[in-house]
Amino acid sequence: MSRRLDQRGVSLIEVLVAVIVFALVLLSLAATGGVAARQVYKSRSDMHVWVSLQEQVEILANTGYDALATDSAVTQGYPTHWTVSGTNPKKVVFVLERTNLSGQAVEDTVILYFADPTP
Repeated sequence: MSRRLDQRGVSLIEVLVAVIVFALVLLSLAATGGVAARQVYKSRSDMHVWVSLQEQVEILANTGYDALATDSAVTQGYPTHWTVSGTNPKKVVFVLERTNLSGQAVEDTVILYFADPTP
């Protein structure tokens, strides 16, 4: 009996605990990878939305101060409409319509001010 107690080795309980800890670590890494992939996809989608809005803002800015008027357009597949109010500066409220990752309709709003370049 004393001979068995003196022998060193790994018991079955220690092996099971090590396997459970290893499995938990792998599951947490897999979950983290899924979250990271979802965030990358969302970021890419948001970037596409803001690039299309920036494109429409640049088109409107290039039309000239006197030609600023309420209108709408579809830019890169996103319906956009804007309203122009005020005289100097002119307030332009852009609204871009899109669906989010959950499939819900979302409106992103950006407000810009254009000043008359001629004094």
